[in-house]
Amino acid sequence: MKKTILTCWLALVFCFATFAQSPYQLKTGRELGITGAGLSLAGAAYYFKQKTEPLTLQQISELNSDDLSSFERWVTMQRSVKSRKRSDLLLYGSQVLPVALTLFDKSMRKDAFTIATLYSQTALLNISLTMLVKNTVRRTRPFVYGTEATLEDKLSLNARESFYSGHASQTAAMCFLSARIYSDYHPDSKWKPVVWTTAATIPAITGLLRMTSGKHFPTDVLVGYVTGAAIGFFIPKIHERLQP
Repeated sequence: MKKTILTCWLALVFCFATFAQSPYQLKTGRELGITGAGLSLAGAAYYFKQKTEPLTLQQISELNSDDLSSFERWVTMQRSVKSRKRSDLLLYGSQVLPVALTLFDKSMRKDAFTIATLYSQTALLNISLTMLVKNTVRRTRPFVYGTEATLEDKLSLNARESFYSGHASQTAAMCFLSARIYSDYHPDSKWKPVVWTTAATIPAITGLLRMTSGKHFPTDVLVGYVTGAAIGFFIPKIHERLQP
């Protein structure tokens, strides 16, 4: 069964790479390489996850927000549940943007398989890289410094996954991917400034909400934003069809 599925997928990639009239071109070797890289990152992230231990009571008691810079310190006093829920909504909403664009845009809908490939690669690379960094850096989340979080939350493995923000990186990746794809299919569209402004704003708001929920420091959000945006922007870039 696995061999049959792989054979069909490779056949589809070859078919679209050869005949699709789109801004992008798929190449079997490249697609397998990108997918393999993403899976390797995911495997490494899982390995380091198994090596991660939760904070001890002593480690928690020794945390002092005064040891942080003023740029970072203010988020240790944040713990908004509403901000956390709203950031989740923006995260989930951003994941359907490429799908919605493809469904409602005729020129993109004809290229659904190619766009689905770009979407899958962007999601795989970004999520895998984010989790690998989280599980190797093991930075303590801001809420652990404060007094509002429960001890159970502070003792969870999740409390050591502050750097960098997965919400910011994944939202940025999907928003910039969507904006880049739209721009490539509609290079002369008058809506491009609106599309790019929206793509830049949604992950910025998501990052702010992650800070006011006590989940991330400003540097977590900044690095997540830049990393996700770069992946979302350059995955379409490396698939651009070469002009004859």
